[in-house]
Amino acid sequence: MNVFKPLSWIAAPVISVALFASGASADPIDDWLSHKNPATEPKITYTGAPIELKYSFPQPPASIVPPVWRQAFDWLAEATNNKLSFKLFGAGTLVGIRDGFKGVGAGVSDYGTCFAVFEGRGFELTKVFSLPFVATGSALVNTRIYLELAEKYFAPEFERQGVYYGYSVHLGSNDIMSKKPIRSFDDLRGMKIIAQGMAPEIAKAYGFVPLNIPFPDIYTAAQQGIADAVIWTDGGFVPYKLHEVFKYRTKLGIVSPTMDTCINRKAFDGLTPDLKSAFYNFQQYTAAAVAQRTVVDFGKKALATYKEQGVETITLTSAELERGKAIAKEVVDAWVATREKDGQPGRSLVADIEKLKAKYASMSDEEMLKLLLEHPVKGIIKY
Repeated sequence: MNVFKPLSWIAAPVISVALFASGASADPIDDWLSHKNPATEPKITYTGAPIELKYSFPQPPASIVPPVWRQAFDWLAEATNNKLSFKLFGAGTLVGIRDGFKGVGAGVSDYGTCFAVFEGRGFELTKVFSLPFVATGSALVNTRIYLELAEKYFAPEFERQGVYYGYSVHLGSNDIMSKKPIRSFDDLRGMKIIAQGMAPEIAKAYGFVPLNIPFPDIYTAAQQGIADAVIWTDGGFVPYKLHEVFKYRTKLGIVSPTMDTCINRKAFDGLTPDLKSAFYNFQQYTAAAVAQRTVVDFGKKALATYKEQGVETITLTSAELERGKAIAKEVVDAWVATREKDGQPGRSLVADIEKLKAKYASMSDEEMLKLLLEHPVKGIIKY
């Protein structure tokens, strides 16, 4: 059951549709969506009237994420015998990009994307992967780390805002597309760079001027010379056609952009135990699907696009990367000191992340997917 049919999405780029078409060979996400993984199938006993809730997100038609969500919500409806479904409201038509927590908390939406990175206060720990080089280069590993640490560090920040924590999916690592080649961190100095949600401390440490320009205006700003470069992911570069303006892409891996979701507490609490369990696990299945489809799978297609469009991909030397990490350490240490001064467990959070990075360092993407799908983290929401 596909409940999301706004006409504005008909204009979505072909790449968004083709990317999620079923291929000849199955993968763990295909198996989940096709109900071929018994470990992910909920046991539904609820026999009452069907429940339809609202899901809101600000992503515009160019985004490659909503097609994954549509498939995921179809799975949830089918898996619950159509007893629990969601009507999707995209492109900020219900709740804007900066109003996720407010809109979901007030019940304007029952569930939605809630970007902690855009909140001025109250999410200091949740924003930890906005620090340079704290995250790994793997979207799947980063997503699992966040889920394992959510109960202790992140869920309390969400609940203080009157909502439940859903999931935080990590969209790879932020690289840079530019008009001039970036072959060292020194090349960033003095540049005007679109870097949405990036802490000003990071820009200061690396010597560039950050520009916070809305998604729909990024291409125009780049084309008109307002910006010298954009720090983003392949999932942003390609759908927004930035390869038409910038001909250099440097693998920086400086931070891991995060897309958070939150849940209206009254809506969740009103579900029966079996539907609560199905919806709770659905968070983690969806996080795995978004990370796999929009980062791992799409990243391979993006490389082909760059090659076709004459974009040079630059990989920093090991020595230069270590130099960049040394600069980052000063930023991270200052963040930890501030958190500890405010009575927050910044030091233990960073230490726990490092332990989990080491734990999962040797796991393949397929192994991470199996872990995310078949062994959901418990206890993030108490029910």
